Amino acid sequence: MNLPEQSPVVHLGVDVAKAELVADLQGKIRRFGNNPKGIATLLKAAARIPGTAHLVCEATAGYERPLATAAMALAIPVSIVQPLRVREFARSHGRHAKSDPLDAALLSRFGASVKPLPLQPKSEVRQELDDVMRTRSELIDSMQRELNRAEHHTCKLVIRIHKNIAATFAKHIAALDARAAALVAGDKDLAEADALMQAVSGVGAQTSRTLLAFLPELGHVGRGTIAALVGVAPYDRDSGKFKGKRFIRGGRGQIRKVLYMAALVAIRRNAVLKVLYKRLRDAGKIAKVAIVAVMRHLLIHLNAIMAKSLENPLAV
Repeated sequence: MNLPEQSPVVHLGVDVAKAELVADLQGKIRRFGNNPKGIATLLKAAARIPGTAHLVCEATAGYERPLATAAMALAIPVSIVQPLRVREFARSHGRHAKSDPLDAALLSRFGASVKPLPLQPKSEVRQELDDVMRTRSELIDSMQRELNRAEHHTCKLVIRIHKNIAATFAKHIAALDARAAALVAGDKDLAEADALMQAVSGVGAQTSRTLLAFLPELGHVGRGTIAALVGVAPYDRDSGKFKGKRFIRGGRGQIRKVLYMAALVAIRRNAVLKVLYKRLRDAGKIAKVAIVAVMRHLLIHLNAIMAKSLENPLAV
């Protein structure tokens, strides 16, 4: 029996700005408004291109999210890639000029060469959890900045103002925590995943909720891919007889933050990870390297747990 041939994937770069989307539709540059009407027109144009359209755009302070959400609703693959990766790709090809049309064309070439993973669609509950956890992270950073500023003043009025602002942020953070807890408890799949992850020593509510919000690939991809997505995969730096230090790069910063804190708890309370940390330190590894190794092992273990619950043997 002859299987039906799959349509070839066509990567279409989209340069995203606050008000405008500049798309490279197989060499033809078109401009669309970054609004519901413009996004709908762009997606219709992409759907008319022979093959399977796969949109590729950079992370642009959230301005890319409406396009990504609309594309996923229509089952159009879309990837959001880190700007640094795209600029390094451009430099490797001797491209130094920069403009919106050039960036769109570059994103098409990047997609065709690198083949980035498409985003996983999110339910309304997961999307709200994403918004809640993203805002929580931003408010925590803002609160800490206010507390830091208070330390550098001697004027009591100024100190009080900064602390009052920080206290306001703390109230909003508490409200967001309550909403995140309600969202997870009210969704059967999220509640089950949350329980599985929090059963691992070192993983608390904030770590679990952050992974649920920002890492929908957890349990769906292999150990190497999940480590690379988060940015805890070690890369070689060798040349000839020279053996350089391994390093990590890129990935999702929000997840690394919570994994770092989880690792600090795990090396005190998790019997397996405590032994791993001690073995690495005894072998001469500096503390930061050992902690990153614990982060990676913890993430891979959580990925395996979620893969088993999803009955996905390829990700274990």
